[in-house]
Amino acid sequence: MTAAGLGLNKFCYAGLIAALKNKLPVPEDFATKIIKFVEWSKEWTSVEVSSGSSENLMMGVAEEELYNLPTAEYAHRRGGFLNRQLTVYHVAFHACANLGNVEAIVVDGNSKDEKYPNIFIVMQIMRCYLRARDIDNALKTFEDHMNAKKPAAPELYVTLIEGAMIGHTPKGMQLVQDTLVKMTERDFFLSPKMGSDLLLIASGEKTGGYTTANYIWDLMQARKITPSLPAVEAYYNGLKGREILEDDPWLLQVS
Repeated sequence: MTAAGLGLNKFCYAGLIAALKNKLPVPEDFATKIIKFVEWSKEWTSVEVSSGSSENLMMGVAEEELYNLPTAEYAHRRGGFLNRQLTVYHVAFHACANLGNVEAIVVDGNSKDEKYPNIFIVMQIMRCYLRARDIDNALKTFEDHMNAKKPAAPELYVTLIEGAMIGHTPKGMQLVQDTLVKMTERDFFLSPKMGSDLLLIASGEKTGGYTTANYIWDLMQARKITPSLPAVEAYYNGLKGREILEDDPWLLQVS
């Protein structure tokens, strides 16, 4: 390919990273290979030509959806802004997050480019730490981003909340409640999908006072948002599985 003057564009490298992530068993040198792909993606000097054909444009198929990139939902269904020059970084961080691989040294490569992580990348860094059950570093990543006065978005809060509920640990559930309070104070509110997803996860808590699930339910009710049926059923079953009175206000509401 090189001899023929051909090069790989960002979507080719995104595909290579996705293929590596899906390989079973996961290669021991996964992080090293990810770094190489990211570095190689910066070395090619071929001019990238937009691959969107007139047919794709007419059908409203964006490149993220056409190439099945993990950023598709964030960019087009949630309306998040993405710098497409960071496409390879987006896919690389997402792959590391899905596998909980905290060797994501890709961060160093990104800083060398002098391009600070955007919201999507920060979300993936938090997910990576949270999948590895490292709540402290996930929270530090979140706070560093917020303290730097960089753009904020509901997705940042929701990512931290969702990951902190892994395992339903007391420390994680307390962080969830604190983050929900901060989110509300910033006038960021849960969408029907966000609220339903979080309620479904919170309802899986088997110990504790069910405080988090009740709080998420109250937040949604205050904005007259009806959770999805699976979320309602999970919340109801969680309430019924506890020693509460028949006239419990939350039980009466969900019934």
